[in-house]
Amino acid sequence: MRVVACAVMAVSIAAVLGQPARAMQRDDTRVPGVTLVTLEEGDAPVEIQGHITQWLDAGMRIALTGPSAIVAEAGPDDVYAWPSTNTIVLDPGAGLGVFGFEASDDAHRLAVLRAWKWAHEGADASAPVRPQARAAEELSPRIRNVAFDLSGTSPASVCQSFRRKMAAQILSSAASPASAALAEKRAFRHEMRRWCQYGNLSLHQSSSPDAAIPPYQFTNEPLLTIATEWSLMRSEDPVDPEKASYFFWAKTMGRGAGNGFTRRSGSEAYYDHVYGGIFRLMDVAIHSGWGPLAHDELLTAWPLNSSFPDTGNTHVFDCDKPDEPRLFGCPRALRLHTLYPADSVDGTVTVSLAERFIVGGSAQAGVSVDNTGKVTPSFVFNLNLAQTRTDTAQTQMQLLQTHSNADTVHYRTTRWTPDVPAIYRWIASRGHRGNLSQATPLAATLNPNYEIVWELPVEENAGLRFSYNILYEVGWNTCFDGPNCATHVQPPDQSLSPKARVLWKDFMSFRMPLI
Repeated sequence: MRVVACAVMAVSIAAVLGQPARAMQRDDTRVPGVTLVTLEEGDAPVEIQGHITQWLDAGMRIALTGPSAIVAEAGPDDVYAWPSTNTIVLDPGAGLGVFGFEASDDAHRLAVLRAWKWAHEGADASAPVRPQARAAEELSPRIRNVAFDLSGTSPASVCQSFRRKMAAQILSSAASPASAALAEKRAFRHEMRRWCQYGNLSLHQSSSPDAAIPPYQFTNEPLLTIATEWSLMRSEDPVDPEKASYFFWAKTMGRGAGNGFTRRSGSEAYYDHVYGGIFRLMDVAIHSGWGPLAHDELLTAWPLNSSFPDTGNTHVFDCDKPDEPRLFGCPRALRLHTLYPADSVDGTVTVSLAERFIVGGSAQAGVSVDNTGKVTPSFVFNLNLAQTRTDTAQTQMQLLQTHSNADTVHYRTTRWTPDVPAIYRWIASRGHRGNLSQATPLAATLNPNYEIVWELPVEENAGLRFSYNILYEVGWNTCFDGPNCATHVQPPDQSLSPKARVLWKDFMSFRMPLI
């Protein structure tokens, strides 16, 4: 059992509920507005899931931690995404936010939570104002036609906007009796979890690489500063509500310098006029997709032809292996809707500014009465979300090429590779020596402005579990005049290291609902 200082109130959940004492601990004092839940060996997953569902319905923010095996099984059925981290944060303040981060220790965990930017439900001021009424009248059945557009620059913002607009159209006014308003909000939160969930897939702050990619060497000079958000939004067929799908949207966040693939100060790429070579030039790739990954030890997972200067596919995603039978953990009937940035043309790429969805359908509020006469509100939405035109912009990518593959089902790879002959022409035209940061972002910092949108049909994937993975790859190149950078460079000065290639991994588990 976790020991808590005497100045901190640590209350056994089971004891609060009048049940026999168990190991699971609840702490409401160390982080204002957040309930810290510490799981221990022996805690029953079913009981944990029941408590989490009740807390989320009540609008309670939760930070969950404990042994990884216990935490991994703690997700309720209606929380579809579950991070693979030692701390999981659930925020029902505006829809349902599901976040994960790795805490080095308890002090680090508390520091992150105290600095967290929480979502807020707000007062739903746009909802219609109604006269005071009795609870049973306020909870009487009603149906509302729903029609609105959603446009957001991030997955989280779309989910939060969706929640606000649905609340304005279907919830009763703040003038209703407190008991009715509270019961309605609990039921509303429960239904909202079925329609929109969001969170972070990664949160890297100047992170060193996780590992080297065989057979290349490791280097700790490249760094990753990137936050990737995701959202999972439900859409139903207006004719047949059982024909439902989920849109999964992942997008890297952050603008301006210092975001994305970065490097330690003083390790920018440079041109050495003595050797005639370019040193420490990056090539970058993001691999994004579904299902299990090949083991790190398998050299075939990262074949040599998957790396710059060649453009062959990586075979790290098992679901797309050649002649591979249908595997457990591979989603079915996937559809790719969006992938940015677009392939470069003459140094220009198209990037996304915002995603748009058109929402239409109906929302029904109802009640149920048990044998004691207790009135319980409920909500059922029947909505269709159509992804529409994305707001885009043209941006310059100097002296590099951007390219994505189109011949796989379960994943996509986008590569940013240096145009080495063009870089040498740039050097020659200026008589340049030294740092190449002003020539190409692959010499200093590359912000990928990356996003991808998939559609997953519920019927084909009902009840399945699978993972979503993003792999961030950097090659650390030494190049000589010509189109290629050797796999293992042997420069005149043998003290210079051969080529390095490293990666970072992020993944999250998904559980598709049965209906």
